[in-house]
Amino acid sequence: MRKVLAAAATASILALAACGSSSSSDLSDIKVTPAKDASTAPEVSIDAPFLTEKDEAVNVVKGDGAEINPEDTIQVKSGIYKTIDGKLVNENFTGQAAPMVLNDQFKQIMPSLYDVLIDGHVGDWIAYSPIETTDANGTPKTPEPGTRSNQIIVMTVEKSTPTSTKLSEEETAKLKKEGKLPTVSFKDKQPTIAIPKDVEAPKGLVVDVLEQGTKGEAATETSTVKAKYLGVTYADGKEFDGNFDAEATQFGLNQVIKGWTQGLTGLKAGSKVMLTVPGDMAYGDPAPAGKPSGTLVFYVELTEVSAAAG
Repeated sequence: MRKVLAAAATASILALAACGSSSSSDLSDIKVTPAKDASTAPEVSIDAPFLTEKDEAVNVVKGDGAEINPEDTIQVKSGIYKTIDGKLVNENFTGQAAPMVLNDQFKQIMPSLYDVLIDGHVGDWIAYSPIETTDANGTPKTPEPGTRSNQIIVMTVEKSTPTSTKLSEEETAKLKKEGKLPTVSFKDKQPTIAIPKDVEAPKGLVVDVLEQGTKGEAATETSTVKAKYLGVTYADGKEFDGNFDAEATQFGLNQVIKGWTQGLTGLKAGSKVMLTVPGDMAYGDPAPAGKPSGTLVFYVELTEVSAAAG
């Protein structure tokens, strides 16, 4: 799956298709002059027609910011230019930067871009000529001989944030003792989550086990579980999801957000837990349309744990 950085809030790359010809252009020849402010697009000069059969990425302007590392979440602004005439067709240079997670999936789909990004710095400007390597269903495929990129993506990295990790039991206990973690209360068996006032969200995944379950085997990252839960956003405490008015929901722990996978692994049926999940282990910040952004808080009652099907 590839979605255009400039057009998609999820910040993946656009899937491109093209016809073939011999290669006659070099990405390093593309000239980029960054704008002086965020309200202006950069000057990009492409010697058109730009003919290339290479799926490659080239750093055309070196940045001097922090190093970019695997698993980082980066914030990117980009523009899409037609290879036939060098004209800009879409951009978010003057809008909000889009997040991208430099994980194994990204590496598999866009290896050339991944390699350049993790060898770079915040402030880099990169030219990327993608060749379609998946079909309409997202299945990997080998490009036909002579397949040519028909668009060039020019992007800059504005920020890089290391991936969050799970806090230790000692770190969690300390935050809880200081009153810096969300709490849950009940009325008529319905939970309500309270966010601590004037306290920044924790810098990592917090797994606050309120009650240890004792039934059966502990959950693994591939277990199928059933759970009752309530979810709110940390920023304002507003509820965005929950099922306490319905039956427990069944799902695979390898099919949910990373914060749930890591937060519920190791727990047995009967466990009750508060999960405080940073944005990069949830839906992002900002998140795609229809999903909650930033740090999320869940109260979860794990009612059943079973091995993954098959």
